[in-house]
Order: sequence, then structure tokens, then C-alpha cells
Amino acid sequence: VKHAATLGFGTPGVLHGSMSYILQDHDGQILEAHSIAAGLDYPGVGPEHSFYKDNGRASYVSVTDSEAIKAFNRLAELEGILPALESAHALAYLPRLSEEKEKHNPQDQWLVVLNLSGRGDKDVHTLAEAMEVSI
Repeated sequence: VKHAATLGFGTPGVLHGSMSYILQDHDGQILEAHSIAAGLDYPGVGPEHSFYKDNGRASYVSVTDSEAIKAFNRLAELEGILPALESAHALAYLPRLSEEKEKHNPQDQWLVVLNLSGRGDKDVHTLAEAMEVSI
């Protein structure tokens, strides 16, 4: 399975002189990472994120490329906004987050702030290729 979910599937190791979670085999050799989003296509993660994960200060989730593409398309169709593919991954998680919150605390009101960093026009050719669409 190709992915770049370092914090979900990686193990502690050293990459570029920094101890953090990385995608590696049992011999410590770096594995190839894959994400449709260029900014997420990396086999490691900063040591700060590893620290936050290990201490429970942050939780990390993953979504598939196809989920990110669906989220990109949904925002583009409904709002006319082309999010960067990196941000589309966060958008793709919102329905799951909503279901989890509703299941555990149906009476609670909650607020989600999601930052759309970057811009999606740079990703149009990548999306067209992934969706097998000619432009």
C-alpha cells in the first residue's frame, strides 16, 4: 500500500539526523512515501509532531488520496474554491470527525476551524491525471 502516513504507520528512527517517526523497513532502510499532495509526500515527520503524538498533545489521522480528491471536488463544486491538495486531506477528514463527535457527544456543540493553506490551481494537472480526465 502506498501512503505517506508517517505518524500512523511509521516507527521511531533517524532521518537526516533527527529522531522521529519515519517510514522504514525492519532494517531501518527508508521506504518510499506516496501522496497525491506533493507537500505530504515524505517518509518522515518533524520531531515536534512525534513528541506531540507520544505525549498525547495531538492526534493524527490519515485519509486516502481518493478521499482527498473527493473533498477537493466537493469544495470546488459547492463553493468555487480550489483547495491545495494538502488542505483537501484535512477537508476529507471532516465527515469522519463529525460522525465521531456526534456518536460520542450528541448533545454537545463544537466548533471546527480548518485552514485552507495554499492554492489548488497548481494541482489541477495532478488531479486531472489521477481522475483520468483530459484538460
